[in-house]
Amino acid sequence: MRILAMLGLLVVSSCATIHFRSNNTVPVSFTGDGAHQKEILIEGDRNFYWWGINPEYHEVFVDEELRKAGYKSLSKAIIYEQKDPQDILISFLTLGIYVPRGWTITGFTEGQKGPLEVHRTE
Repeated sequence: MRILAMLGLLVVSSCATIHFRSNNTVPVSFTGDGAHQKEILIEGDRNFYWWGINPEYHEVFVDEELRKAGYKSLSKAIIYEQKDPQDILISFLTLGIYVPRGWTITGFTEGQKGPLEVHRTE
């Protein structure tokens, strides 16, 4: 029983990290822009293996993800890495051999207000 508890703790506290970067090809701001009215959300994930040790980290280039989704700028950017219960369960069931991690970029871009536009990257 102790071994299972230790494995569970190892999986939940893995070293998997996503570094968010920019190439400065698309303007990204954490402040508001009056011309940006359309709310967007871009989701993706990265896969780690062996308790999050391989690879040590992944890089996500925010501006490249925006460009791939068809946007030319972003304001009020919120960027975060997430561990959802499904990912934790998968990590636990595979004993940490496979550790998925999700990420989300949200904010506002040029266009009119409307329903939230969601994009999923590959």
